Amino acid sequence: MSVSKSRKEKLVVINADDFGFSTGVTEGILRAHLEGVVTSTTIMANMPAAEEAVARLDEAPELGVGVHLNVSQGRPLSRTGEALAEGDGVMRRSAVGVVLACIRRPGLIDAVEAEFDAQIRWTLDHGIRPTHLDSHRHTHGWPAVFARVVKLARRYDIRFIRRLREVLTGRRRAGSPLRQLVVSRALALVGAAGGNIAPELTRAGGTMGISRGGCIDADWLIRAARSVRPGVTEFITHPGLPDGLDPAYTRLIESRRGEMEALCDPRVRRAFERNGIRLVHYGQL
Repeated sequence: MSVSKSRKEKLVVINADDFGFSTGVTEGILRAHLEGVVTSTTIMANMPAAEEAVARLDEAPELGVGVHLNVSQGRPLSRTGEALAEGDGVMRRSAVGVVLACIRRPGLIDAVEAEFDAQIRWTLDHGIRPTHLDSHRHTHGWPAVFARVVKLARRYDIRFIRRLREVLTGRRRAGSPLRQLVVSRALALVGAAGGNIAPELTRAGGTMGISRGGCIDADWLIRAARSVRPGVTEFITHPGLPDGLDPAYTRLIESRRGEMEALCDPRVRRAFERNGIRLVHYGQL
């Protein structure tokens, strides 16, 4: 499929973040793909369930797989990345925490790049050709980090990076938590530079789902499908099963089951079909 053709069609990538976060999250993502509309996922290479997640990809040969670059949770894969961890060797920072740490210690951005590099190489070493890159907690939205991600995408010939520009506006944002609306607006502002830094890598028109983080349901997906415009749009989702998830480690617990069920709802698939949408993953663009 050529890029010129994609600009005329309505193409939607429905990505499930956090593949390999836990056994339950991996199971939920696979169900949302095999029984629902998820077309793509991004793997957390440094998380304990990542090996198991890779082993299960044989069950989903049509699933696109990218890398969910992560310097916020888990143990780093690289020696240089250990600078991002606390005394027990585990990373525990929000996206804002990563940014502030890099501002206070400018050399820390090199550790971010080294850890991202190690996670991409781990993915390649496990036989996965990444379709695209995104990041846990949207850390790559900060321009200094984004520039390092661009460098890595070009090094490893990865053709797409998630564009953090939410295209869902107006009444279709109704019901979104205030916290997520603030996050969506902030990411749009700081992420605007991405299209200028590397327009060839951010060809998607934008995303949907940031402002609905933790509360995506079937009704919202159906409404969102009606607003999709020609070109490429990515839906950001977090399906999964909540088994064993620690509320101290993630705020998305029972909501993951709700998203999985919504993504498997037959009404959602029919809504995308009625609106002339072609469901793809980044590797098909």
